[in-house]
Amino acid sequence: MRPIFGKKTTMSDVSTLSRNAAMGLVEREERRTGSRMVAYAVVAQTVGTSAEWLRKFISEKEGKEPRVTVGFNLMSLYSRVCDRVEQAGDNERRLKGEIDAAIESISLLAGSTQAAPSSAGETSDVG
Repeated sequence: MRPIFGKKTTMSDVSTLSRNAAMGLVEREERRTGSRMVAYAVVAQTVGTSAEWLRKFISEKEGKEPRVTVGFNLMSLYSRVCDRVEQAGDNERRLKGEIDAAIESISLLAGSTQAAPSSAGETSDVG
């Protein structure tokens, strides 16, 4: 018996992955544009199909399985979008770290300057 190193992907698995990617892309685009129909059109144009086919494919009612190129384009586009989102998150975390460090150094500086005038005032009152 030969060892199994990975699960084989069936065509239905690829179709499901493509459908999930399409749903995610349309939902993201809908949030951006404010219109589901515009979202279908934008995503469909980007991956090389019609908005009507994309709508049917996502609803699972009448949509036929995607052509290999369309399925690949859907998954590839989704992957690129995820990469951009992750990169934006990394940039936000980096910027937040820089801001936190700046706030901390300003707080330390403000704390030391407040302490200095009060101690200087005490020495001038003594004399």
